[in-house]
Amino acid sequence: MKKNKESFDDPITTEVVRGLLDAAAEEVQQVLYKVSHSPLITDGRDSTSALFDAQGRTIAQATAVPCHLGCLQDLGRIFASHFNHQANEGDVYIHNDPYNGGTHLPDLAIVSPVFFKSKLIGYVATMSHHADIGGFAPGSVNFAAKDLYAEGLILSMATIVKNGKVNEPLFDTILANSRVPDTLKGDLGGQIAACLTGVKRYKEIISKIGLKKVQKCVESLLDYSERMTRNEIKKIPNGEYYFEDFLDDDSLEETAKPVKICVTLKVKGSNLEFDFDGTDNQVDIAINNVPSCPNSVVYYAVRTLTGDKVPNNEGSFRPITIKLPKGSIVNSTFPAPVAVRGITLKRVEDVICGVMAKALPERMTAAHSGQYTMVNFVGFDINGKRIQGHMGGPYAGGHGARSNKDGIDVTEHGATNGSPIPIEVSESKLPILFKKSLLWTDSGGAGKWRGGLGYTAEVEWMGGDCYGSFRRDRMKFKPWGIEGGHDAPLCKTQIISKKQKYSLPGKIDTPLKKGDIIKIHTTGSGGFGNPEKRDPELVLDDYMNKKISSSAAKNIYKVMIKNNQIDYKITNLLRA
Repeated sequence: MKKNKESFDDPITTEVVRGLLDAAAEEVQQVLYKVSHSPLITDGRDSTSALFDAQGRTIAQATAVPCHLGCLQDLGRIFASHFNHQANEGDVYIHNDPYNGGTHLPDLAIVSPVFFKSKLIGYVATMSHHADIGGFAPGSVNFAAKDLYAEGLILSMATIVKNGKVNEPLFDTILANSRVPDTLKGDLGGQIAACLTGVKRYKEIISKIGLKKVQKCVESLLDYSERMTRNEIKKIPNGEYYFEDFLDDDSLEETAKPVKICVTLKVKGSNLEFDFDGTDNQVDIAINNVPSCPNSVVYYAVRTLTGDKVPNNEGSFRPITIKLPKGSIVNSTFPAPVAVRGITLKRVEDVICGVMAKALPERMTAAHSGQYTMVNFVGFDINGKRIQGHMGGPYAGGHGARSNKDGIDVTEHGATNGSPIPIEVSESKLPILFKKSLLWTDSGGAGKWRGGLGYTAEVEWMGGDCYGSFRRDRMKFKPWGIEGGHDAPLCKTQIISKKQKYSLPGKIDTPLKKGDIIKIHTTGSGGFGNPEKRDPELVLDDYMNKKISSSAAKNIYKVMIKNNQIDYKITNLLRA
């Protein structure tokens, strides 16, 4: 790479500017968490924020949701291209169009321009997932949507605040399309407040350091991120690597077929190319992805190579080329439905990590759980009041085992990096009762390093008639292990009513009545290395903590445990 002529040779000032920009982005993020209304943001933390320069380049991003990395990067340039010649101080813009840089309709981007001495110097952006943005299904996230129009209100480069004055007709129209207008109003207000906080901090940085000096520091930081990323890429052996994995279903029918997602990684010097050629075509149900989704997962995976020593800006992505076949499930064409994009995004993450593990097994993990357990309730409480909301509680399985340590149990990991809505919050807002929530024994893939465990939960519906919308995967294809590690088990969902007990497929809307119990098993993650090489003392610890069964200890890890102690004589014979 060539050094940018505009970069700065003062490393101390450059590092100070980096700290100031990062602090500003983090403060914007904290405002989102503190003043929003929906538990999806305040507890689930499904939001993110970033600072752009006047070109729309990402110069700082909060440590939040990695799968928003790519979309914010794309949106920065789109906003700069659209608004640079018409922006005014005090403006705020709103956008959610998936086919113009967005992700899916519930993810609303709110962006404010930043002026210094009447000159446009950049933008502050936030993106949050909203509880309902209209469409045919409550929650605006349902597999059955046939096209984008059915998924909710489409907002493309609209001005919601002009010269400091709220565009009331537009604001009212947005709220009128939501089933939870009060929540939406509070969350939009939170995003606007966060952006205005960022604008204030951005201006303070320029006032303190000086515009030209900050701009030179930004160039240096972008170049530094690129340089550090290229240094890590050079450690990967040149060549081509291939990996594939599958989604369970391409439709909601009993005849549904799996969906293949595959990628070829080409490594040449300090450059990476991720080519998704061979991935299956887009499907009729709403699990399609637009480019911002797979792009962001690729960016996240490459960022794991450099860690937090590299600034959170887009310089890290300069060495990367991504090829997405048009009309495929990772690059769908308008107006294909995309509401449940996260299901596919999770599998994209698995194939990206899988292909990088082929090249760098010691740096990457085995497969994570590869799905999230989302259950949305729409119906009535016991008094006949209409209600809508997510089940909450744990929803992610295990983190994949690593080359030198076990995976992490029941954690929202990787590209999505969210937080579970606490059980107590869910029970206070919905007529549900968590009767059980605990680690699922033997749900982590066996290995020298065991995969993180998943969980099992039992939740009783205590309201009136209701529909539960289930969004799940990994019920047909297991999270894989690497380097001889074992796969994790499949997910399961059951309904236990007063009259019967029956299993559910991964993607379904099903009626619920008072007293019905939802029983969920969410898988863990893949193991790393031969389980017979695992330290017997670690096997005993797992058994004592009910993470593995005595059967798994003996038959898979080849460790005999008697009276809560290791029988080394038999263990040595088993491992001989």
